[in-house]
Amino acid sequence: MKKQSFIQGSLILIASAAAAKVIGAIFRIPLANMLGGTGMGYFSSAYGIFMTIYAVSVTGLPVAAAKLTAERSSIGDRAGMRKVKNTALLLCVIGGLAFMVLMLVLAYPFCTFISKSPESVFSVAAIAPSVLFGCITAVYRGCYEGQRNMYPTAVSQIIEAVVKLLSGLALCYAVLNASDEFFLSAERFIKTVLPFSAIKAMTPNELVMPLAAAAAVSGVTISSAAGTFFIVMRDLLGKDGGAAQKSSESTRSVASALITVIIPVALGSLVTNLTSLIDLATIISSLTKAVSAAPQYFSQFISESVPQSALPNFFFGSFTGLAVTVFNLIPSFTNMFGKGAVPAIAEGFAGKNSELVKQSTMNVIFTSAFIAVPSGIGISVLAPRILNLLFPTREAETAICVLPLRILGAGVIFLSISSVLFAVLQAAGHSDIPVKTMLCGVAVKLLGNLILVSIPQLNVTGAAISTTLCYLLIMIISIRSAAIYTGINVTSVYKLLLKMTFCGALCGAAAFFSEELLLNLANSRFTLIISVPLGALFYIISTHLAGILTKSTLKLLIC
Repeated sequence: MKKQSFIQGSLILIASAAAAKVIGAIFRIPLANMLGGTGMGYFSSAYGIFMTIYAVSVTGLPVAAAKLTAERSSIGDRAGMRKVKNTALLLCVIGGLAFMVLMLVLAYPFCTFISKSPESVFSVAAIAPSVLFGCITAVYRGCYEGQRNMYPTAVSQIIEAVVKLLSGLALCYAVLNASDEFFLSAERFIKTVLPFSAIKAMTPNELVMPLAAAAAVSGVTISSAAGTFFIVMRDLLGKDGGAAQKSSESTRSVASALITVIIPVALGSLVTNLTSLIDLATIISSLTKAVSAAPQYFSQFISESVPQSALPNFFFGSFTGLAVTVFNLIPSFTNMFGKGAVPAIAEGFAGKNSELVKQSTMNVIFTSAFIAVPSGIGISVLAPRILNLLFPTREAETAICVLPLRILGAGVIFLSISSVLFAVLQAAGHSDIPVKTMLCGVAVKLLGNLILVSIPQLNVTGAAISTTLCYLLIMIISIRSAAIYTGINVTSVYKLLLKMTFCGALCGAAAFFSEELLLNLANSRFTLIISVPLGALFYIISTHLAGILTKSTLKLLIC
C-alpha cells in the first residue's frame, strides 16, 4: 500500500479521533441520564482507575512500535518490522495480563480504602480486561502508523466508539429494567464470589445501580475486544507486511529498544491522567468529612434513593458525570489542532526554519483559542441551560453542577490552549516539559481538592476551582516554555487572548440576554438552539471589527 504523507496521516487520525470523541460524548450524556449521580459515581471510579492503568500499560506501545517500525521501513527491512511487531506483542501480552490481574486484585482495597466507594468494585472488574485488549490493539496500531498507514488505527477507533455506545447503553438499560429475580440471583452469586463485608451487607435493591454501572462499563471492554478483533484480522488477512525472512536482531535487543521508548511516554501519560486520579482519591473522602461536619446543609439532597451515607458518591458522580463531561467536550476537539500542527513544526525544526516554527505555533494557538474562548465563556454563562438541555431528567444532579460548571468554563480555555502547546513542545523535541508542567499543575489540583472540597458550602465546586487553577498555571508555564523553544512572543500571545476574551464576553452577553428573552417568550430548554448561534454571530462580528478575524486568519479555521 502507498504510504501516506504526514499531512494525510494527520488528517486521517484527526478525523477519526474527532468522530470517536463525538460518539464518546453521545455515550456519556444518555448514560448520565440513565444512571444519575449515584451510578455515574461508580462508573467514574472504575474509569478513573482504568485510565491510570491504561496510561502506564498502553500509551507508550503505539509510539514505540511506530518509531521502531518506521526506522526499519525506511531501509526496507521487512524482517525487522515483523520482529518489532512480534516482540511488542510478546511484551504487551505479558504486561497486559499482569496489569489486568493487578487491577482485579487491587480493585476492592482501592475502592474501599482510597476512593471510599466499595460498590465500584463490580465496574472495576468489568473494565479490567480492556487493559489486555488495549495493549494488543496498541501494538498493531503502532506498527501500521510506523508504515504511514493510518487507516487501521482510524477504523479501529471508530469501531470501538460505536460498539461502546451501543453495547454500553444497551447493557445498562437491560440491567436497570431487569426483574427482581435477576437481582436476587445476582446477590447470591456475588456474595459467594466476593465474600467482603461491604458487599455482603448489600441488599438486592442496593445492587441495582452498581450492577447497572458495571454493565455500562462492560461496553468499554466489549468495544476494546471489537477493536482488537478488527485490527488483528486486518493484519492476518491483509498483505501490508508481506512475507518476511528471519530477522538478524535478537528479541532482547528489540525489547530493550521498545522499553526505552515506552517508559518516558508512559510516565508522561500517567502524569497527564493524574488530575482524574486525584479527583477519584480525594473527592469522596473529602465529601464524607463535609457531610459529617454539616449534615443539615446536605439534608436538602437526601432522598429515598440517596440516603445520607450515599451523598459523597452521589456528588462525585454528578460532578464527573455531568459537569466534567461538558467540560471535556471543547478541549477534546481543540486538541486535534495540536496534533495537526505537529508535522509542520517538526519539519520546521528539522530544516532549521525558525519562521515556520514560530508561525505554526501562533497558528495553533489562534485556532484553538478562537474556538475555546467563546465556548468556555458560553459554558459559564449558560451552564444551567446547558445542563437542563443535556440532562433533563436529573434535576438534583443538575443543581449540584451549575456552579462547578460555571467555574470550569474558564478551565475549558486554559486546558484547550495548554493541550495544543503540549503537542508543540513534543514536536520541538522537548517532551519532558509537558510532564514537568503537568506535575506543577497536579500539585495545585491536589492541594486545592484537599482544602476546598471538604468545605460543605463548596463541596464539588472546590474540585472545579482547583481544576481551573491547575490548568491556568499549566497554560502560563506552557506559553512561556513555547516562547523559549519556538520563538513566539509572550506579549503577543496574551494580547491575542485578551482581545479574544473581550469578544468572547460580548458573545456570552449576547447569548445570555437572548436566552433570557426567548425564555420569557417560550419557556423551553431548546431555546439554546437559537441563543447560541446568536452569540456566535456577535463573536464573529466583534472579532472581525477587532482585527482578529481576517481573510488570512479565516483560512486557518477552514483549511
